[in-house]
Amino acid sequence: MGIFKSIKRYYARKKIIKSQSDQSIPNYDTYNPSNKTIVFFNIRMLSPEHDSGSRRFLEIILFFRSKGYNCIICSKNIFRDNVYVKYFSDLGAIVYVETNQYANYFDFVKAIPKVDFAWYYGARSLHGNLKKISRILPKAASVFDMVDIHFFRYKRAIKIDPMRVSHFKNYLKFFFIETKLARNVDFIITISDFEKQIMSRYIDADKLMTISNIHHPKITKEETWPFEDREDILFIGSNHEPNIDAVRYLYHEIMPIVWKRNNSIKVNIIGNLNEKIKDIQDSRFIFTGHVWDIEPFFIKNKFMIVPLRYGAGVKGKIGQAFEYYLPVITSSVGAEGMELVHQKNALIHDAKQDFATAIVDLYSNKSLWLELQQNSKESLEPFSTKTLENVFSKLDNL
Repeated sequence: MGIFKSIKRYYARKKIIKSQSDQSIPNYDTYNPSNKTIVFFNIRMLSPEHDSGSRRFLEIILFFRSKGYNCIICSKNIFRDNVYVKYFSDLGAIVYVETNQYANYFDFVKAIPKVDFAWYYGARSLHGNLKKISRILPKAASVFDMVDIHFFRYKRAIKIDPMRVSHFKNYLKFFFIETKLARNVDFIITISDFEKQIMSRYIDADKLMTISNIHHPKITKEETWPFEDREDILFIGSNHEPNIDAVRYLYHEIMPIVWKRNNSIKVNIIGNLNEKIKDIQDSRFIFTGHVWDIEPFFIKNKFMIVPLRYGAGVKGKIGQAFEYYLPVITSSVGAEGMELVHQKNALIHDAKQDFATAIVDLYSNKSLWLELQQNSKESLEPFSTKTLENVFSKLDNL
């Protein structure tokens, strides 16, 4: 059955390629051999409107473009009709698409006159590309961008659901990739100094650098809606397993406590979680699916809730909230790596009773809400382009 599926996919790919009127690589005519070149390898095309990892990737692309680098994105099975091909092309990146010119992106990379850096975005990309690309580009410096520590996330997941075999399998798989295979690269990017500390147990510290999420204020505090005009609370996220667990935990464990005290509070769930969660039907728990323009939700809701029980990395949804001066209630897992201080720039609780009490209290406590809002801009300071400048200076001097 697997062979027939592979054959079917092969001919489907050929058919799509043949139908493309333009068989060139978008923006490849802008390649300048006098400039340094960085090739980003990822298992799928990044989509900045869908997840925080992609938004971080976008900022990295924009940064290296601003420094004059040729930035080339390579993902499998990407065709010209993919909306993000144009998106990144318009930003000046060269985007590999399947064409009749090259058998695959390995073939394409061989044709690039000079590549200075091979950047592997995520553990799956490192695992699927390092061996081949190291042979094709032996002179290029290799960079493993972890995005988050996958094995650490699954280690936490095992504590939540120890009977789930897939958690153990993924833990072992990613532990090998991130602590053994990763030793073969020149540099490893962690998303926070907290995760950098963890990785220093397995990897030479000289190879480790940090690039966190990059955030900028999207509106001024004067443009925000007043406390009295806001209603409902917000959760945002993709159908990533920790988000699915958080939404179920929120609905089944936290909100029943909240609704006993205030039955009018509604929760807006933004993102494609509705594709995976089909069993929650409640008028107070609203699944909106993917939303292209999320700004109205950040302006109209009273605050963001992030009741994550496991995960890793830095939570882009919290950074997004600060971009709109929106207060946050989160768990310690959500706050991790973000330099948050309880009751200063977020409320941080792990126990369901405490989390529920915080929701009820903040929903009606204007003075506390204003204090958290006031500190939002300060909360963004660790997520400026400063960490990118530090990494760039080290790489550019090679």
